[in-house]
Amino acid sequence: MAKQLRGILLLITFLTASYSVHAQDCGVTAITDAEGLYNVGKFDESVTRLNNCLNSNGFNYQEKVQAYRLMAMSYLATDSTVTADEVIRKMLSLKNNFDVDPRDPDRFRIHVTYVRAMMQANLTSSVSKKAEDIELAPATISIITAQDILDRGYTNIEQLFHDLPGFDISRTSGLTYAVMFQRGYRGAANTDRTLLLVDGVEDNEMWSNSAFATRQYALSNIKRVEVIYGPASTIYGANAFVGVINIITKSADDYFKVNPANPEESTKAKYRVTGQIAAGSMNSRYGDVTVAMKKNDLFFSVTGRLYKGNDNDLSGYPDWDNKWNADEFGPNRYLNVFTQNYTQALADTYKKSDPNGLYHYISADSTKIIPTEAAIRRADSLDQANYKNGTGINGHNTAFTDPVKDYSVAAKLQFGDFKLGLQYQHWSEGVSSDYNDKFYAVNAALTSWGARQTYFYARYDRNLSERLNFTSFSYYRSSDFGDEAHSTQYLGYANGNVSFANFLAGTAPSFRTTYFSQQSEQFRTDNRINYVISEKIDVNFGVEVRKGLFQGDYVRSGIADPITTGTAAAGIKGGNYYSVFDVGVYSQVSYQDRPRRLNLSAGGRMDNNKINGKFGYGTVFNPRLSAVYYPGKFIFKGIYSEAFLDASVYNKFSTSTVRLLNNPTLEPERVKNLEFSARLVIGAKSYIQVAYYNARYSNILGSVNVPYDTTGTRTTQFQAIGKSRIQGIQLTGEHFFTGYFSVFGNATYTNPQSLVAEKWTRIGDISDFSANLGGNLRLLNNKLTLNLRANYVGNKPAGKNTTISGSPFAVNEGYTVFNGAVSYAVTKMFTVQCAADNITGVDYYSPGVRAASGVQPSRVPQPGRIIFVKLIANVGNAL
Repeated sequence: MAKQLRGILLLITFLTASYSVHAQDCGVTAITDAEGLYNVGKFDESVTRLNNCLNSNGFNYQEKVQAYRLMAMSYLATDSTVTADEVIRKMLSLKNNFDVDPRDPDRFRIHVTYVRAMMQANLTSSVSKKAEDIELAPATISIITAQDILDRGYTNIEQLFHDLPGFDISRTSGLTYAVMFQRGYRGAANTDRTLLLVDGVEDNEMWSNSAFATRQYALSNIKRVEVIYGPASTIYGANAFVGVINIITKSADDYFKVNPANPEESTKAKYRVTGQIAAGSMNSRYGDVTVAMKKNDLFFSVTGRLYKGNDNDLSGYPDWDNKWNADEFGPNRYLNVFTQNYTQALADTYKKSDPNGLYHYISADSTKIIPTEAAIRRADSLDQANYKNGTGINGHNTAFTDPVKDYSVAAKLQFGDFKLGLQYQHWSEGVSSDYNDKFYAVNAALTSWGARQTYFYARYDRNLSERLNFTSFSYYRSSDFGDEAHSTQYLGYANGNVSFANFLAGTAPSFRTTYFSQQSEQFRTDNRINYVISEKIDVNFGVEVRKGLFQGDYVRSGIADPITTGTAAAGIKGGNYYSVFDVGVYSQVSYQDRPRRLNLSAGGRMDNNKINGKFGYGTVFNPRLSAVYYPGKFIFKGIYSEAFLDASVYNKFSTSTVRLLNNPTLEPERVKNLEFSARLVIGAKSYIQVAYYNARYSNILGSVNVPYDTTGTRTTQFQAIGKSRIQGIQLTGEHFFTGYFSVFGNATYTNPQSLVAEKWTRIGDISDFSANLGGNLRLLNNKLTLNLRANYVGNKPAGKNTTISGSPFAVNEGYTVFNGAVSYAVTKMFTVQCAADNITGVDYYSPGVRAASGVQPSRVPQPGRIIFVKLIANVGNAL
């Protein structure tokens, strides 16, 4: 036994000594030896020395980074550039924020910049606010690249979402142009559950939380659009509820490619001018241009975009034909709308106005007060006459028009670790298609909407040490309605806007225009650090503070310029502006075990909200857990996440004629989401992926009938009362058969239900199944590009068995449309393109918004064939 113990001790001593020698041979000693060999020109020996330690795991995290650095420099010294780039790729995968030493050779520094730029195409920071491999990021992601935008001939940002899975889009060309319902969640009238970012700056309009994805974005300046599916409050806080859309604009690396074969080129002053001009159907035209300049580490760009035209002409459809016919409200309209339940007080009131009973009588059983035939004839005559007289309202015709004028200006300045930027957006659009002409004037001069939004941002990124990175991102933004927000309502008898009592009193039908104003502003700052504990573990920690001043209710006026002439609703206690303060603290721990092909992450965020220092939603916490396993060509993901939606200022504080009570303490909506996905990587760019999700929503916004005052008057109020359960499957894929021909496809199955009157009910206007398919072919040495795409949208249930119970239609029928583009590169600098949507001219409809029950149309006809011809330019001294 003693001999055995001595043997074990000798073995342990031997192994310990061996390890000590090994550690001495590797580690800092090996780095120093290899650097000495490199300095005397023994490059092969330097690489061999480092490789031996890398293969035997003889380096810690920091030493491994330095080993890759020395190996890459050695390979470059022997002109083995391909191998050097592979080593640099490994180094940057290990340490994405690697900083070159000013003493390193210029050639190495340029190759690091070049490889990093190439790797950026496969990295995203939209999921965790740190750079991650897109395929391995803990989320389901769809990417639309700048090349996709160009090849497919998109003319505005909204079009690309029709080619993506997980979106049901109601394009009404109304208040928000298109409402995008992500993953089966149907909001009321806005895209307000999806967080829209531009270069990380929140672009949802502050007051309503609406994402205005319309015609204001300059497509030629977009690098890519990243769509994150599922809740993301752990990183972004409130309102990243069903997903995140991040529009990433082009930077210096996109306009000025690094040429590792020509190091001197990087020091020259460069400029680029890119953009496109186009004209097409519905008298529409647009142009956008970017001017970019670079000198050493200084980069500057300015971008502008202007879109003018018209949306679909609906004047040939009954809801917008500018003709009055009471029968369109249904049979016996005046009899139904004028008949009232009998009360003595009401009978006395009617008798004062109609003492001889010419226009009313009491039913035989004394339960109803009923209009006479004379009353019905007179009401119809007055409705007809006054509606036709509307041709001269304020000098404007009431016939349908729907013009568009959207524009934006953006600028970006980058020097060293600093980035500064600004953007101004203005959209002014007719919104007549959102209203029925029996209730509103549908001429854009009388009913239109507009908004303006401005932001300025400053970002600072700095590697404080080999392991610690610091980012500070601050911005100020403001929004208002501009001068275009107004609506003109028809106050008639048949539409119920003038009561029978007022008819008897002699009130005639009329049009009434209301002008609206809203102004809000906010400052936000997000400061975070990323600390690399080891090769396998890193921690992301951040603190975000928001301070805003928001208008509560609309300011309304009966004349133009409501900013100076308008008033808020009477009786608003404490004024109509609210100081909103939010603070959020978040953290995420990531574990990456590359040998075992396993990534794990756990994160959480705590948010606190105060309004005027007295109320608000208080404190909420949202966790997120994920696991990513990637053996061979497969990638498996499991994700659990929670999120919350802070009700918009509009939902908390605005009122209307039927909603007299606001609700400053409105609770946030909540969601718990479980998701699984599997991806098969077929090639460098080819893959197929399937994702399943199951989301449970609570505290959903709903309208509740409540007491208004002590006299017994009742009104409605927004409260957090609803529940929904939504599950679905997304299938996506893309395959490059050659460098010249590729196809993509995706399909979506959705099962959305909401709890209505204690019964699970189908959510309306969401299709069970939709699919997209497209192909891209390049010919004539890449000069000619042909693109063809098909969008299939299944039937969308509506009507009494759904949450859209007021719709007269039981279903909004499905459709298939074909879109495409033909592009020809005339020269290296100029390309001509012809793009077409709905090539076959299919007649189809989009569901209406809000209740879609009459005042707002239940469905809106979509345009027929739309054609645009474009000239695309790319000019500069760095092509």
